[in-house]
Amino acid sequence: MFEKVPKNERLGRVLTTFPAVLTILGCLLVFPFTTVTHQTVLAWGCVGGSGALLVLTIALYRRSDAVSGALLCGAGALLRLLHIVRFPYWRMQHDVGRFTDDRGHAAYIRWFLEHDGLPPFDGRTVWQFYHPPLHHALEGAWLRLLTACGVEGDALWEAAQMLPFAYSTAALVVFALLLREVGARGAAFRVPLAVMAVHPAFLILAGSLNNDMLSILCMMLALLWTLRWDKDPTARNIVPIALAIGLGMLAKLSAWMAAPAAAVVFLRHLVFDKDKRPLIGQFVLFGAICCPLGLFWSVRGLVRWGIPPTWIPMLSDTDKQYVGNIPIYRRLFDLSPSQFTYVYDCFTQYGQAYNEYSPLVALMKTAVFDEFLNTEKFPALAGWGEALFWVHAALALVVTACAVRTCLTKDGRLMPKLVLAGTYLVTLGSYIGFCLSFAHVCTQSIRYATPVIYTTLLLAAMGTEKRGVLEKIVLVLTAAFTAVSWGVFAVVVR
Repeated sequence: MFEKVPKNERLGRVLTTFPAVLTILGCLLVFPFTTVTHQTVLAWGCVGGSGALLVLTIALYRRSDAVSGALLCGAGALLRLLHIVRFPYWRMQHDVGRFTDDRGHAAYIRWFLEHDGLPPFDGRTVWQFYHPPLHHALEGAWLRLLTACGVEGDALWEAAQMLPFAYSTAALVVFALLLREVGARGAAFRVPLAVMAVHPAFLILAGSLNNDMLSILCMMLALLWTLRWDKDPTARNIVPIALAIGLGMLAKLSAWMAAPAAAVVFLRHLVFDKDKRPLIGQFVLFGAICCPLGLFWSVRGLVRWGIPPTWIPMLSDTDKQYVGNIPIYRRLFDLSPSQFTYVYDCFTQYGQAYNEYSPLVALMKTAVFDEFLNTEKFPALAGWGEALFWVHAALALVVTACAVRTCLTKDGRLMPKLVLAGTYLVTLGSYIGFCLSFAHVCTQSIRYATPVIYTTLLLAAMGTEKRGVLEKIVLVLTAAFTAVSWGVFAVVVR
């Protein structure tokens, strides 16, 4: 088992996370009251500020991890803010619609703005209302607060993006804490944090008005406290795990993917700890908190309207996105070069030559472009997009090799490796099963598998104490990825 983080490093943690937290608070207080002119100035400030912080990170590379962490978290926060300042709330969204619609996530949020209590009807009857309500209820409360402060019209709807921005920025902070928790120091801390700070998946999710980002944040918090509980199995450490998993499932049921890792850690202590009495009480406490939160929405729907707990709306087999007619072996193992001549996600309904059918290829493409970024919508992306895709692909390959090496190295850190590798495998297995069961292009998206990004980075960070060839390659590729990703999202995409 790896060593605890010394108490004297708590100040370093505070310094690392301070710029991101300050950005979140400042935006929540100021952004809803800005005009278009203010937002134009803010956008250019984000461009210059994020670029300057990334350059400073390189210039001050030999300083403490706290300094580098603060600069990277600050740059990541500004890039996330830039993404939502540049685009209206209804662009680059999944199943959201507009706040004037009567269906979609925006309408679900508006329900909580205009009504007290939960929707008193079968959630299957209104598109996207079947989702658990936590994210939408928090958004409704946030918009009510802004309405009371005099914010209205388009300014009110745009300000709804402040919460997913806060979630995505907070996830970057949590990732920094996870790196410290697994013992990452020096380059092992700074390089993965740089990747997360500029990673397109989290920049795009920062503006997403659906429930994805809140559930991802909860899963990351569950992972953090699972690692902490493994080292110090006390009630004060198990309660945050229960809250994170329970609230995550109250935001989106897929947050259950954080539970298996916690279960493995719980079982290990139950089997090997000599004094089991404190553990039994903690497990009862965990269940008393997690189960009501995580299962409430499913049980309510099942009892009142007979909604199956895992129900989701199905697209028909005649839909233009359907790829179930392609053999499973081809979908899983076909990595032919023809799929990479166009590095963006392919939909025939949007004019591309074929429907994306490989879950793994789609994962690589949507990790950097989601469904929305391509040269048809953003002509200036030509060249930049291809560079970003291939640098990211190379980086992912080498980081995965580092992660595998970490798992195969015997160093006394078996449990954290099991937790991270187990979360990775559960996520990837769930994602592939989902893609095969619901065989449409839209199900093949990184937003259903984001834990594979941060668990791979964490595993790689655990095995980079020595500078070898792989570490040097990762360093070079990370520098290139950071520069190109910043160029795409700060300069090109607008």
